[in-house]
Amino acid sequence: MTDTKKLRVALFGLGRAGQFQIQSIRLSPGVVLSHVVDVDGERARGVAEEFGCAFSDTTDAALADPEVDAVIVATPTGEHFGQIMAGLKAGKAVFTEKPLGNGLDEIDACFELAAEKGLPLFVGFNRRFDPSHSQLAERVRSGAIGSPQLLRLTSRDSPLPSMDYIRTSHGIFHDCIVHDLDMIRFIVGEDPVEVYSVGSNFNADIAALNDWDNVVVTLRFASGLLASIDVNRFAAYGYDQRIEAFGDQGMIQSENRSSESTVYSSGAGVTRPVIDFSFPTRYREAYHAELEVFRRCVVEEESVPITQEDVRMSYILSDLAERSCKEGVALKLEGS
Repeated sequence: MTDTKKLRVALFGLGRAGQFQIQSIRLSPGVVLSHVVDVDGERARGVAEEFGCAFSDTTDAALADPEVDAVIVATPTGEHFGQIMAGLKAGKAVFTEKPLGNGLDEIDACFELAAEKGLPLFVGFNRRFDPSHSQLAERVRSGAIGSPQLLRLTSRDSPLPSMDYIRTSHGIFHDCIVHDLDMIRFIVGEDPVEVYSVGSNFNADIAALNDWDNVVVTLRFASGLLASIDVNRFAAYGYDQRIEAFGDQGMIQSENRSSESTVYSSGAGVTRPVIDFSFPTRYREAYHAELEVFRRCVVEEESVPITQEDVRMSYILSDLAERSCKEGVALKLEGS
């Protein structure tokens, strides 16, 4: 790599996920956008003009571009596996939004190729890098609350995603709940032995897609820890993201955020600012932080913090939770 400090990237996709990657690149002096790819060539041209980089409507030119050290895959989920494999075969490090692939075989194929090529493969579980969530995890692991007994995660989306997005999202378990399952493992460093899920629908359009918009997942661990996740596709009051960890020596919480901290009290009551509207603002720092970690993994050869086992287990647990919801029974994790 000719530049030992800056990371030169090609961004694949300028849709929902691509836009917050653009936001992170703007904030990252160590990352240079060298090539942008989108099926909408005019949209790619507009971004290229802002950043002074190359653009195209297919990935071929970017993968052949010697000015590109790494690719960021932010395209629709069905395209991830093929583009990850193509990027690695072209000798580029890869940062990909989840899901990495459709099933364990594709996940393993990607990591095996990355190991063969000696290239970093970084899967974007961004919540690990949120300042509040990561501090909670660190304090739980350091023993600040003693022995963890209860863990509760709330994830309620805002705004309601489009039906076109939900149709290709792989469902609420692999699209949304996979993040919460990864966070639970990140916080406690332990895999559950049993998973039970229930789901319902308040949105007829989502029900018509054979998906759920309202889900509760419970997990039981060998240590006695119990964890719960409640997820909804739409919260009218904003993007609701909270974690609470309770132990025999205390409790720690990661709460919702607001753009202001002022609280107004009067005879009419107490008024607080609204919480963040959606994920690009709520997790702005997390997206920026994970991109910086990816840069260091490539140019400074740091170890990739999210391992093949992490990605496999997040997929396995999401799949198990989805099966539990469909079958109406608690399911044990194989080997537990």
